[in-house]
Amino acid sequence: MKNNERYIGQGGITVITEIDPAMDIQELYVLLNHIGDNINTTPVIDFASMKGLHFCRWFIIEGLTDVSGRSYPDSLVYAAYYDGSEEDHLKELLDNCMSSIKLIYGYCKDFPGGTAATDSAIIRYFKKRMSKNQLLWPAYRGGTVEQIIGEQRVRDSIQIYLNKRLADNKINGLTPDEIKAGIVHYVQNDPSLKWALTKRADPPFGWKFMYYFKLVTKLLLIVLLLPILLIFFIPIWWLLLSRIFEKKDDKKRKQIVRTKTITDLLNKEDRVFMNQLTIYGCINRPYWYRLTTLKIGLWIFSLNGTYRSNKGKLSGIETIHFANWSLFNKGKNVMFLSNYDGAWQVYLSEFIDRSAMAMNLTFGTTANYPKTKRLLWEGAFDEQAFKTVVRNNQYPSQVFYSTYPYITMKNILNNSRIRKGLDGSSEESVSDWLKRL
Repeated sequence: MKNNERYIGQGGITVITEIDPAMDIQELYVLLNHIGDNINTTPVIDFASMKGLHFCRWFIIEGLTDVSGRSYPDSLVYAAYYDGSEEDHLKELLDNCMSSIKLIYGYCKDFPGGTAATDSAIIRYFKKRMSKNQLLWPAYRGGTVEQIIGEQRVRDSIQIYLNKRLADNKINGLTPDEIKAGIVHYVQNDPSLKWALTKRADPPFGWKFMYYFKLVTKLLLIVLLLPILLIFFIPIWWLLLSRIFEKKDDKKRKQIVRTKTITDLLNKEDRVFMNQLTIYGCINRPYWYRLTTLKIGLWIFSLNGTYRSNKGKLSGIETIHFANWSLFNKGKNVMFLSNYDGAWQVYLSEFIDRSAMAMNLTFGTTANYPKTKRLLWEGAFDEQAFKTVVRNNQYPSQVFYSTYPYITMKNILNNSRIRKGLDGSSEESVSDWLKRL
């Protein structure tokens, strides 16, 4: 288990490539839909061979404009979440999927085809077209694919062992400590499970130093700037500007109604227990104000995600695996991507119940969002209007792949705590630990 030997972090990329107008975009739709529709049956791309890949998706952005009506080229987006570095992921992608990458990106402008399609040339092509993640949130910091799948296997094996012991009437009368000792002995004697008795590696000193150095630097910056912000910035004119621009938005606001069919979305949802959300839209005017508000909001949330919500729950929401925000088209458009467990309705309701203000501060910068008041109020608190707006700005991913489609975030967290009970790092009582099985 690599996690036992060294700490491995998680990352994510969003690559936006312009589709060649000389190519038939409908052919690209057919190709991607064929790949996506067969992922769980007879996969066209061998995603499973990519040992560091958590999730990935491809989707086409077609007919996109900004709020002024300016059109942008049709584009193909590749988004992925992975273990290790960006370079590691791109190399693994090309090592295992080169023929498919050449086929897909043959529809894209300036892709290095033919003899020019070397690994280094394609990696440069992708890097040049990466959209910076304004916020990237991995739910389970340090939780690698190998560890997540391995810990699920440990839990399943222990359950089989306990079921057999129960069937043989060999557990009745044993104390919790004796039951646990039997489990540990069982794991100890199985070479494929023995690794779970060793604690996974902690981040190295250099990683911890930079992690806390950045935190201290950001907190000092906040402390130093807070008096200035309180006196000159937030209460006086920023909120005043918010009311001015909100009233202007209200004058041109149309009634929020369903503007498109969601058949394509529904056809691609609930194929497995896990789903994906792909949203993009237009930043509202004035850009300087909306972008500043959005970036401040995402900066605050990134602090929460990096230093507080890094153990599987984002503001108490326990269904999200990865999420990220990206700006593109020179800040005129914004994209939000996430991977979550369960049904769409439940997922959106959790966001409203726990993070309505956060939704207003971020999504509220986009066109046709429900009416907000003073940046934080109303907006997402109108549940039906919010859900309608999300559907209006949500688009299907032609390809969506999950390495562990039936392991929920709750499973991952529970399995991790079972592992801690085995390696000796758990603070739970033996009785509480056994209840996890």
